Amino acid sequence: MSFLLKKLVLLILLQVTLSQGKLFPYGKAHVRLTNLLGPGSSVTIHCQSKDDDLGVHVLPFKDSFEWSFKPNFLVLTTLFFCKIQWQDKVMSFDSYREARDIEDCGKFCYWDITPNGPCMLKHDGGYDFCYYWPKKTIVGIEQGHGKDIP
Repeated sequence: MSFLLKKLVLLILLQVTLSQGKLFPYGKAHVRLTNLLGPGSSVTIHCQSKDDDLGVHVLPFKDSFEWSFKPNFLVLTTLFFCKIQWQDKVMSFDSYREARDIEDCGKFCYWDITPNGPCMLKHDGGYDFCYYWPKKTIVGIEQGHGKDIP
């Protein structure tokens, strides 16, 4: 067996071992964003990856937006990011970054959009971490040709 082939087989075995119980190879990952900003507060979200634009969605209080996909488990490069707007606040954050989330949330990455910002839920309660709304306001999300307008 060639040296490169041996390295590839070893890399695959290592990845399968590391992902045991978290994100099984070829399995789907699920991301859900839930609006917990309070009664009467809607949030506008626009999520996408390099290859998939999931469109613009307006979520009323307690509504969710979710999607599933197959991560690139061999090289841990899958990335989905979202731009969110609430009142005069706009921010972008990584809603799924495989290198981070294969350990942090495994197959199910759930986010609450809170008055402090989007927070990733722990599976046993509470939050793993939060992104905080910026102090400076910027231009919001507009719908058009599948692109965000800065």
